[in-house]
Amino acid sequence: GSLARAMAAAAQNEPYERHNWHIHMLYVRQDYDECLKAIEKALKESKGMCEYAIYVKALIKRQRGEIQESLQLFQAATCLNPHNISNLKQVGRSLYLLGRHRAAIDVYDEAERIGIEDWEIKHNRGLCFLYLKQYEEAANAFKK
Repeated sequence: GSLARAMAAAAQNEPYERHNWHIHMLYVRQDYDECLKAIEKALKESKGMCEYAIYVKALIKRQRGEIQESLQLFQAATCLNPHNISNLKQVGRSLYLLGRHRAAIDVYDEAERIGIEDWEIKHNRGLCFLYLKQYEEAANAFKK
């Protein structure tokens, strides 16, 4: 009756994030295959607009050594929410792992411009400068 219709309508209007708890639970249990299935379901239902599902999928891909794919996913999450510092930090980390240190520094600089004080950003910027053999800049990044 009307209650069933109301519940169905409410379910239709729930935000994209309704799967996040399940995705998170599977991820922390390290049940990555089931987690990826839950992610794909969330992404299908949200037409690719579920930021957390994309973020966790990127973490799993990077953990499995699929760095380029993880970078693209973290960039997609950043497009959905450009002011999420966690997304930017992960884009920087993936660029770093791909050996794209200058691009990683640019991303960390952007994260610092829009974010709060974050030791991890400073540390990772310093590591990038070390790889670029820009030792003075590295020292400055570590000191800040």
